[in-house]
Amino acid sequence: MSKLLLKIIDESDKIDNFNCGDDDINYFLKNLAIPNQYRKLSNTYLFYNEEDKRVVAYFSILASQLNTGDARIYGIDKIPIVLLGRMGVDKNFRGSNIGRTMITIAIKKALEASKLIACRFLLIETSLDKKSYYLEKINLGFEWFKDRKTFSILVLDLLKYENSLK
Repeated sequence: MSKLLLKIIDESDKIDNFNCGDDDINYFLKNLAIPNQYRKLSNTYLFYNEEDKRVVAYFSILASQLNTGDARIYGIDKIPIVLLGRMGVDKNFRGSNIGRTMITIAIKKALEASKLIACRFLLIETSLDKKSYYLEKINLGFEWFKDRKTFSILVLDLLKYENSLK
C-alpha cells in the first residue's frame, strides 16, 4: 500500500469515487464539505493515497457547544466544545486503523484549538449501535454522556486528556 497523506479539502481533491457504504457520509463529502469550509461551518480533513491522490478517508471538525440543559451539570449555562462531525473510511480501506488515526488527529486538533479559544470537550454524536466502537474498540478516553432517541453523545474531556499527557 502506498503512503497516505493528510490535508484539508479543496476543489482539486479526487472525491468522486469515495464510498464508505453510508449515503449520508458520502453525500457530505461530495456535496457539503467544501461549501461548509468556505462558509466557515466546518473543516474537513482528507487522507489520500500519495500515488493516485484518491481520497480513502475523511473527517470534519467544527466548533459547537453543549446545550444549556446538558451544560448545567458543570455549573455554567454553555460549555464550548469541538464537535467531531462526519467521518468515513472508504470500503476498500476498512480494517486498516484509519478510523483510530483520524480520531487521534481530531483530538490533537481539538487540543490545539483549546489553547487558542476555550473548549472543554471533544464531542461525538454517533448512532446508538456504533457507540461501542468509540468506547471499546477505539478506546481513546471517550465517555458516554447521554443517549437521545436515535443517537448517543460521547465526550472526551480535553482538560483531563491534556493533564494525562503531562
